[in-house]
Amino acid sequence: MSVTGTIPEKAPLSVLLFHAAMEAGKSISDFAEDLDVGAISLRQFIEGNTQRPRTKTLELIGGALELPLDEVRRHMGYSPEPAQPFGEWLDRTIKATDYSRARLTRETEISDGALRNYLANKTMPDADQARKIVDALQADAYEVAHLIVANTVAKKGGTLAQAEATAMQAGATIAPLSLNQDAPSALSAEFAASAGSAATVGGDEAALLSLWRQLHPQGRRATLSYIAMLLAER
Repeated sequence: MSVTGTIPEKAPLSVLLFHAAMEAGKSISDFAEDLDVGAISLRQFIEGNTQRPRTKTLELIGGALELPLDEVRRHMGYSPEPAQPFGEWLDRTIKATDYSRARLTRETEISDGALRNYLANKTMPDADQARKIVDALQADAYEVAHLIVANTVAKKGGTLAQAEATAMQAGATIAPLSLNQDAPSALSAEFAASAGSAATVGGDEAALLSLWRQLHPQGRRATLSYIAMLLAER
């Protein structure tokens, strides 16, 4: 059995999905079929490139993860944090557990060529392969899921949590949300501008904007993401 470990309260939906597929011992394509969600759509969720997700799709994902719809949306607001290259982690873990590549190949039934590509960071294992690696090396399943998703997002040009925080702390305009290319982008710019000039807004609105500005950058983005999704469904 794999060592599941503790799943963070602010776990990104992308990592939760990959982790769930790992726990089921299925590839992303097979897991998508179980969810009745298109494989391409599910991979877009994992890569952080989803645009205008349908409520029905979110409900299907919520059912698989045993999460209510509002929790699915909340987890969509989080991005994976930057991580070390998966190949470096795999190489270090193999050596720490006195494994050899040949032994890992035998026990996981993953080809030597595939393992060499993982170690060289040329490719990432699919969820079913990642589960085999986790079981063999007795690793933390969530940690491995996060490593793979973070590396995949970085490779695909997606947004990682640290990049968001750095941009917002520097006073940069909030980047357009991948959830919606129209309304959310406008909302982000408008809300950020309003937050920067809260003194010109009166009463309760000024108080709310002041509280919003005190949130962690990731929390501010999660708030915008949630509002953007609501607007997209109107």
